[in-house]
Order: sequence, then C-alpha cells, then structure tokens
Amino acid sequence: MNRLLSILIKRNTVITITVLVAILFLISMYNRFIYIDDAWFGEQAYWFSKLGYARTSTIIDYFGWSDRLFVFHKLNIIIGAALIDVFGWSVTPLRSATFVYYIVFLFVITKSLWNSNSYLASIKWYYVLFFIVVNPQTLLYAFTYRPEVLMMSLGFYSFILLSGKRTNFNVIFSGIFAGLAVLVHLNAAMYIVAGFFIILLQKQYLKSLIFAFSATIVASLYFIDLLSPGNFDAFLYQIMNWPDNITTNYSSNGIWGFIVGVLIKLSNEHQRFFWSPDVWGLSSIFVLSLMAKGKTLWKKYKELLIYIIIADVSLNIVGSHIAQVNMLLLLPFLSLVAAAYIGEIKQNSTQFVKLLTMLIIVFQVVMVVINFVDIINKRENTELLSKSILSNFPADSSRVLVPYRFVFNQLPNKNLISYKTIEYHQVKHGSKYSKKEFIDLASSLGINYLVISPEMYKNGEGMYPWISHEFGKSNNNKGFIVLKIDDNNNLIQMRLKDF
Repeated sequence: MNRLLSILIKRNTVITITVLVAILFLISMYNRFIYIDDAWFGEQAYWFSKLGYARTSTIIDYFGWSDRLFVFHKLNIIIGAALIDVFGWSVTPLRSATFVYYIVFLFVITKSLWNSNSYLASIKWYYVLFFIVVNPQTLLYAFTYRPEVLMMSLGFYSFILLSGKRTNFNVIFSGIFAGLAVLVHLNAAMYIVAGFFIILLQKQYLKSLIFAFSATIVASLYFIDLLSPGNFDAFLYQIMNWPDNITTNYSSNGIWGFIVGVLIKLSNEHQRFFWSPDVWGLSSIFVLSLMAKGKTLWKKYKELLIYIIIADVSLNIVGSHIAQVNMLLLLPFLSLVAAAYIGEIKQNSTQFVKLLTMLIIVFQVVMVVINFVDIINKRENTELLSKSILSNFPADSSRVLVPYRFVFNQLPNKNLISYKTIEYHQVKHGSKYSKKEFIDLASSLGINYLVISPEMYKNGEGMYPWISHEFGKSNNNKGFIVLKIDDNNNLIQMRLKDF
C-alpha cells in the first residue's frame, strides 16, 4: 500500500498527470460545443456593446427581459461587451477571456506558494495544481463564458494578500479584489465577509475596517445603474420573478421566516459539495483530510480553514440558491487543504485511509477523462452550422425559434427566439407543455419557424416530451429539423430546398 501510494503522489507522477490533463484541455478547446451559458451571457454582452445596457432579445414576453435586463453579472458582461467591440460578435473571444483568467490564476497561485513569507509556503504547488487542473469543473468552465472563474480568481487574490504580511497596502488591495469579485456576481460577497472576519479574529480592528471600506466602495458600483428612477424597482421585480429561486433567504417573511430559511438552507449545504460525480472527488478528499488529519491541518493552516468555513457559510446565507457551479468559488481553498493533506498522508495514516485516498484520486482522474470524452463527442462548429441552416430562411423579420447556441453568429442577421423563452414560460406555467400548448404559445409570440436540434428529441422526455415522441427517429438534415407554423397553428415539416 505504501509503495502504491508513494508512486501515485510522487512529484513526477503528479506533474505528469497534470500536464497530460492540461493537454487534453487544450485539445478540447477546438470546436468546443457552445454551452448554454455561453449564449445566455454572450447575448447580454452583445446588447451591452450595442446599447450600453443588457437585454435578452431572444427571450421575449418574460418580465421585461427583452427590453432591459437589470439582474446580470456586471463586470463579466462589461468585459464581454468590450471584447465584442474589439473582436466582433463571436463566442471565441468571450471564452478565451475566461481561459486567460484561468491561466493568470494558475500562475498567481503557484507563485504565491513559492513565497516563503506566507504560511502556505509549506504546501506543495504541484499538488495544488493537480487538484485544480485535474478537475471536471475546470475542464468545462475554464473555457466557458461564465463568471465563476473570474470570481474565483479575484477572490483568491483577495485572500492571498491577507495570508502574508498585512500592510495597509495589502489590506486595501485585498478589499478591492473582493469588491471587484462582487461586481462580477453578488455571490462573491462571501469573500468580503470571510476577509473581514479573518482580519477581525486577529484583533486587527483598524485593518478590518480598512478592508471593509475598500471592498464596499468597489462593490457598491454594482448598483450604480439602479440609481435612476424606477430601475431599482425593476431590478427587484425581475429578481423576485426569476425562473430559479435565487433570492432564497431574502424572500422570507419576517425575521423568524428569515432565520428558519437560513437554518434550512444551511442544512442542505452538503448538496453543493456532493451534487454530482464532477465534484465528488475534491469534496471527498477535503472531508477525508479533515477526518484523518484535522488536528495537524488546524495547527498549520488554521487561518485557511477558518476562511473556508466563513466563506462557505457566507455563500450559503447571503448567496443565491445552492448550485454545483459555485464550488468553483471555493476551489482554490479546497485545493490548498487537499494538497496539504497529501503532503501529510504518509505520517501516521492507516492503510484504510491511504487506500481511500488513492481511490478518490483515481476516481478524480477517471471523471476528468469521462468529461473530456463527453466534450469531444459534443464537438460542433456551431457558427458554420447556424449560418448554413438559417441562411435558407426568408430574408424578412420572421421569428425563428432556435437552440440558444444559434445566436453565434446569427443574432444580428435573423429575428431569433431561443427555446429558453418557451422553457421559462413553461416554468411559469408550472408543468411541461403539450404539443398544442407549445404551438399555441409559439404562435401567440409571433414565431413562424422552428429549428429542432438532435439533442431535443434524442434525450428521452427532455424539456418538451412531445418533440421526442414525434421526432425521436428522425435523421433529417444531419439531425436538425425545420418546421413552419401555418395560419391554422399546424406544424409543417420543411426541407431546406423548400425555402
């Protein structure tokens, strides 16, 4: 057992696996399928670049989103809009920005572990990189236009400035980074809370106030566009009517309702850590490290562990709904603990603990490979495909219902409505639509044509069961089906040459 463990956690082995997975990541970037959030946030950035504010022209008749969206991830969308202004409307620069954040973050976290002035210096950098790079979540989200990687990076920069000598300069910039993370997403308030209490627990009262002040000043910029008359009310209206319950504790009635809501939500926090196999590996290592080496880790890395606890509890209480993707916000800190644990495992550990550790590490590697294969199997040149299909439609203002990814690069060229419109109306409806309900809604929204993608009828019942039942065996147009809604609300299947 000791021999196997020594081979697995040997420096050369760990670095080799990390490099191989990094190569897989680079391979997976080519014709990477467009994730739903690439389109969701990309569309917002597109309109911000054109109008100076966010909207969703492809999601219509839904709480004013198509006029103006007030609930959005400010800094991430603004950066995306700037990239569109410079490089044009494409998914590539948007996702590449996330990749750049990721690379800079890896550099900073590695460099910070070489800093002998920090109590983290004893943690082996290659173990930390292993748990970050050899991770199903980073394999997907480090090349996706979502806010979490940017938030994670800014949150870690805030933390690392507090891990060494706390000069006023470091404290101020730590607060600024935490505030910038909040500008990306309000969930990042966890970094402000955690940073404030870490300083406060050291009885550095003035520095805690300096941190809080600098963080709050920057974070308050999130609300600057809500100062105009009516905007804040519109913001509250949209956030209270979001398809998901993102207000969680804030929608409670009264103080007792809030307390009960907080306790219930805290009791479900474990779901975030064990949501799916994608996060089981790192979460299991983290839990095992506390069980097997908790006392040792507490002695050496007490501040890190306290920071994780406060950050996680803060995310649960002040953040939105529990979601697996938010594990990325904790990823650097969990990886530090996991790496510290691996460095200690040879000392006074039972054979069972060593075996369990090896199995978890192997499981993590296997999950990365599985996710890589899944990404490769979903490869698609969406920009070419969407242009090919939509170029056959009439050159008029006909509304076309399309998979959300078709906004790249056809948003400026066609009057597109995404299936998210139907999905969110369906959420409001409270049940899945029948074929008639679906067509009646589409017709009432002025939709003339539908493009149905293969995954919509090949994934069992899916979001719209009638589509799967009716077209489950179709092989038309490489799996894409084009339909027209006639004047009598009947669906007519079209061939591209019919246009």
